[in-house]
Amino acid sequence: MSTSLDQYRAAKADYLKLRNQAKKELIARFNELANELLSIQRELLEDFGEKVSVPSKPKKKPAGTTTAAPSTAPSDGRVAAIQKKIDGQKKKLTDLQTAGKPIKTVEDRIYELEDELRLAKEK
Repeated sequence: MSTSLDQYRAAKADYLKLRNQAKKELIARFNELANELLSIQRELLEDFGEKVSVPSKPKKKPAGTTTAAPSTAPSDGRVAAIQKKIDGQKKKLTDLQTAGKPIKTVEDRIYELEDELRLAKEK
């Protein structure tokens, strides 16, 4: 009969074996892709005279981007201002919660600002 401890040790050994195998496969795949990348880079340079460097970091999407249609310029400033007010009120809320003080009025103000923001985005 196997105890829980024996099962745990067996599972741990299986995990470590699987982890090492996965690591080796990932390294091999990385090297494959790196070689292909270098080959393509060389071909671009030799055949087309195009020098392409490998990016050091992947490009990040800007925070807050959505697929919705862009809003008009006048409301953008208003939306940003309202969002800034909301952020300030949320900080104030966390400060009050930490201090153990009443938060009802700040919560109400946040709801009002969020409604105002929603209306501003619709325009």
